[in-house]
Amino acid sequence: MYNIKYMGKYKGESQILNGQLPKQAIQYKEPNNITSVFLMGGLISLPIIIILIVLIIIKIQVGNISFENINAENLLISTMIAIVLSIVSLIVHEFLHAFSYPKNVVKEIWVKPDELAAFVYCNAPVSKKKFIWIVLCPNVVLGFIPYVLWIQGVFDFNPLVSHAIIIFAMMNIISGIGDYLNFYLTIKQVPKNALVQNYGFHTYWFLKK
Repeated sequence: MYNIKYMGKYKGESQILNGQLPKQAIQYKEPNNITSVFLMGGLISLPIIIILIVLIIIKIQVGNISFENINAENLLISTMIAIVLSIVSLIVHEFLHAFSYPKNVVKEIWVKPDELAAFVYCNAPVSKKKFIWIVLCPNVVLGFIPYVLWIQGVFDFNPLVSHAIIIFAMMNIISGIGDYLNFYLTIKQVPKNALVQNYGFHTYWFLKK
């Protein structure tokens, strides 16, 4: 229904070089491999992550949140639950990317076990605004929304639930560093009315003729 296909192990760019790229397309000024993507994405997102951690500390102090009634065993259990949910959410993360593309186009899900990475590939051109939502959607849904709800005290009724939620939220926020790089490059390089298209490992933008 949504034209989402699981393609298996990603071995090289030749597997995803399909479709047509307009002659006027301009390639993003971006890293050439996944490792560099995560390194640059980490540098870009580090200030945001630091701010989020500071807000967590402020909430704990201002809200007078106490962990005295949580023993080490329960704390370990809630941490493990958050980690397991975060691992499962890696699959959900990619499907949210895929669902964010237009329904009728083909979306491919690839995995790269040697770098513990997965990604969605779709070479359909989309608007700049649409592409920004595509790259940010999983991080908003799985990371920032739970984080904001935690900050607002929605989970304060149970310290263990609260602990698990904030770890889950932060792990999902941090796991999106590659997406934040795409967001940054799109904002910085792509004109307002341009279309954005993936072609192979790289991303391109072009204006309609």
